[in-house]
Amino acid sequence: MTKLISFAGVSKVNGVLKFRGANHQSRITQLQKLGDTEVEMRYLGRDMTKSQAAKELLAMNFANGRADIDALLVSVAKDDNPFVKPKKTRTVKVKSTKGDPVEAYFLAVEADEVKLTPKQAAKVRAEFCERVRQAYEAN
Repeated sequence: MTKLISFAGVSKVNGVLKFRGANHQSRITQLQKLGDTEVEMRYLGRDMTKSQAAKELLAMNFANGRADIDALLVSVAKDDNPFVKPKKTRTVKVKSTKGDPVEAYFLAVEADEVKLTPKQAAKVRAEFCERVRQAYEAN
């Protein structure tokens, strides 16, 4: 479910600037009654998402040179492409890599969270093949 808004702007709550969105004009007076100060909102002309609304406010120069409002709008305006998945960074703890790099490789592969670039994978594969060759020749 997406929440679409037709009014967007900013307000201050306890000195903190916040992005505000609304479906109806009465939300502006409601924010003022709840204690928000410096409530500034604009009618967008059509329903849109928060991100689209922030981009629209940036395009219409809503901030009038105020850097704090510009920074807030930029932080709210994000890419709307639903096919781009956010990148997650994960760390894998390996017991000991000093003894045998091949053993460390197998421990990391068992974690299923290791993301290797093709170059890194080729390097690990080459090291693994070399260790197997050395072990085979030693026996």
